[in-house]
Amino acid sequence: MKKEELTALGLTEDQAEKVFALHGKDITKLQGANAAITTERDNYKAQLDTANTKLTGYDPEWKAKADTAATTAQKQVDAIKFDYALNDALKTAKAKDVTGVKAHLKTDALKLDGDNILGLKEQLESVKKDYGFLFNSEEKPPQFSGATPGPSAGALTDKDKANAALREVFGGSKE
Repeated sequence: MKKEELTALGLTEDQAEKVFALHGKDITKLQGANAAITTERDNYKAQLDTANTKLTGYDPEWKAKADTAATTAQKQVDAIKFDYALNDALKTAKAKDVTGVKAHLKTDALKLDGDNILGLKEQLESVKKDYGFLFNSEEKPPQFSGATPGPSAGALTDKDKANAALREVFGGSKE
């Protein structure tokens, strides 16, 4: 920004100089903050270099161990993600018993690709064909029309006669 640009906007020379003075204060403040951050960054870099040097002195294989631990942790995270995605896919496929369906899947042949599991659809079709009872059916069960009639009011069955005799012996009501 130039003084001429400010005067072209309608500011006087004195006002333009005050704007530059305020702007200079802001810039000085930002330069100080930038210098402090740069110094702090350099201190952290020095601390990191010192720590790495010390670690190398204590255990020369620390880097390999750290990489192995990171790889193992990533494999565990991937396995958990795969398991959750598979459970979700089986629930979506209306599996009654997720564990039972998993027992019939070849999980080594399945691959997680984002949110999709590659190869699952084909295996599920085969499992549904062979073990359809593991999945909720799309068909609704047949509805029964009503209750079946019992014995007519006047005719007593042998069971009713036995119950009446027991009630009579033990002093119960006849109903």
